[in-house]
Amino acid sequence: MPLTSSILITGGTSGLGYSTALSLAKSLPTTQIIIASRSSWDAAEKINAEAGNNNVIYLPLDLTTHEGVRKFVKAYQEKSLPPLKALVLNAAIQHVDKVHFTEDGLETMFATNHVNHTLLFFLLKQYLTNDARIVVVSSSTHDPKLKRAPPPTYTTGDEAAHPPTGRIYDTQNEGFRRYALSKLCNILFAYALDRHAKAAGKSWVILALDPGVMATNLYRWSSWFSWALSLSIAKWFISGIYTTEEVAETLGKMTVSPEFGEQAKSGRYYEVVDAKELESSQQSHDLQCQDDLWEWTIKEVAKDQEEEAQFRRL
Repeated sequence: MPLTSSILITGGTSGLGYSTALSLAKSLPTTQIIIASRSSWDAAEKINAEAGNNNVIYLPLDLTTHEGVRKFVKAYQEKSLPPLKALVLNAAIQHVDKVHFTEDGLETMFATNHVNHTLLFFLLKQYLTNDARIVVVSSSTHDPKLKRAPPPTYTTGDEAAHPPTGRIYDTQNEGFRRYALSKLCNILFAYALDRHAKAAGKSWVILALDPGVMATNLYRWSSWFSWALSLSIAKWFISGIYTTEEVAETLGKMTVSPEFGEQAKSGRYYEVVDAKELESSQQSHDLQCQDDLWEWTIKEVAKDQEEEAQFRRL
């Protein structure tokens, strides 16, 4: 059976990404499902065996560095894959013990969860179909009013990339604040991309999701916490806990369902339950913050002025 289009899922070898890839592989036999992460285990083979369609491939992707993204895109280009009808920016990392930096000199969670996902988009945008969907997985932690994490505040891209260091910042409290900031940046980027795409006359649909809380490798820094989340009684103490399969149903719907193909759905934020629209934080709607992050990120990831100009031309 010929493959007519592709869907790329970052972090697709475990957790929510794996469950979403499996669901889409089963329901879309003529779609190439590309799972991309640093893990090189046999996730694609397992999904193909269960789905029975043999339409899933794995490509290694290191989102901690710009070079890791560029290596992935080079490998992607060599595959001559069908056009991308959806880009699911799902992968995330959480380091809350102290401030970590990448080889590029950026705070690790900001670099992985936002910066290099954005670079991935810019390098792959030429392969997107005219009506492609870009789905960004954010988090309720970005919103101070929900009190799911210490309140993040976006000031500038440079300050998010280079936070202060020292003993007073090497705490879980500050670590969760930095994580929440990276997820706020996910929404700032999604909203900025929606505005720029519409201004450029694109018909892309850009969506953001609050996936709730799941027992996944995101909490690899604390195996007991991930274990606790997997217990049925956890829902008694923490609201918004779901299985990866439950969230994958919503994420899959946002990725391919006709109801999310309308332009009216673009530039909005959704929750897991019934994929209902959700109000994001007040600061996420700040156009000045959106524009600052957009401009800072392009300048950070572009290798030269020519590429910088290419990234701006959607």
